[in-house]
Amino acid sequence: MEPYTAWCQDLYAKAKPKLEKAVEHGREGYEFLQKPPAGFYPRLGVISFAGIIGLFLARGSKIKKLVYPAVLMGIGTSMYYPQQAVDIAKVAGTQLYDWSLQGYIAVEALWKDNPKKKKSEEKGDKVL
Repeated sequence: MEPYTAWCQDLYAKAKPKLEKAVEHGREGYEFLQKPPAGFYPRLGVISFAGIIGLFLARGSKIKKLVYPAVLMGIGTSMYYPQQAVDIAKVAGTQLYDWSLQGYIAVEALWKDNPKKKKSEEKGDKVL
């Protein structure tokens, strides 16, 4: 039984901080909802309604069902929290630029000729 009890103790030791953190987040969320800032619930309603409208408009495609609600909720949120939206847009723009640059480099590397291939072609030309 000793290996199983040791395994359970290790699992408990790893899970305990995560569980305590989750409980703390739950308590903070509960306290926030008990005493919300002024205008929080109307804002939440508008943002949620935008998501529901997005689901209604996204009939058919599964991708549309993911994109439309997220975009409409993002637009609604950016109306109420413009400074945070600008900060997120700056970070997202930087990330998008980095990803596009990495993609460009990868495609460019695929299109360039391999140096080993050139050497083998040159050797083949000399033999003929």
